[in-house]
Amino acid sequence: MEMSAIKSLEQARRQFSTQRKCEKHLQRLRWPNGITCPRCGAKRPYWLKNQHLWECRECKYQFSVTAGTIFHRSKIDLPRWFVAIWMMCHSPKGVSAKQIEREIGVHYETAWYMTKRIRKAMKHDVFEDRLGGIIEVDDAVVRASGDGIPRGPTTFEGKNVLGMAERGGSLRMMILDGLKARDIRCVVAKNFGEVQEIYSDAAKALFFLHEFGPHKSVAHVRKEYVVDEAHVNTIENAWSLFKRGLIGVYHHVSAKYLQEYLDEFAFRYSHRKEKGLLVDLVLANCET
Repeated sequence: MEMSAIKSLEQARRQFSTQRKCEKHLQRLRWPNGITCPRCGAKRPYWLKNQHLWECRECKYQFSVTAGTIFHRSKIDLPRWFVAIWMMCHSPKGVSAKQIEREIGVHYETAWYMTKRIRKAMKHDVFEDRLGGIIEVDDAVVRASGDGIPRGPTTFEGKNVLGMAERGGSLRMMILDGLKARDIRCVVAKNFGEVQEIYSDAAKALFFLHEFGPHKSVAHVRKEYVVDEAHVNTIENAWSLFKRGLIGVYHHVSAKYLQEYLDEFAFRYSHRKEKGLLVDLVLANCET
């Protein structure tokens, strides 16, 4: 079954049913041009059949297909890892560690650890290429809890987050210390490439955006939402989806790990037109 043909959790379980199947699939994605030593980069290692390992011809390092990846030294078998990855890739509003705990039969702490490792692999291309074309910019304040798993009364703080969305393309959301022009300018400078148009609301802190390309704004305070092609509906729809996931799936997120959740959502959103390839994208970039 092709990866793009997997439409349900049950199909994912059948596709990733054995350790050997998962190892072969991971090997093909991790080393499309031939097996490479994770330590020195040498190719054409020896296969040690009895140990079920490769041995590098150069540095003599013995390794498996999971060496140096998010799966390295994990006691959880690959079929359960792959099912957890499929769930996280195909849940538009995210999936909680509690749900993964129930679906694959692990302890909550293990499920939480797995989701954290998977998010690390999801981040690989969220910030690599600069944004271009028509870009919408909008900020938001996200409520995050003060620590990890709450014990007793939970305290919340508002985290400033800047969202930047290409129309029909990628999404990025980044935590900022503040939402003043100097805070936003630094992020925009690192992320904007060949810009065609920039649209935002009429916040004074965003007036400087004309420095990076033609800039138009809509004044929400005057009930102005669309002026010709100028609007921020794309980024606001992304914010709405993220916040529904935050409230309905996770209930609350630690401020310490909020950026990881933002990156996970941005990864899914940016690749929304290639859903069938999401799992492969994560596996192909699972090296730590």
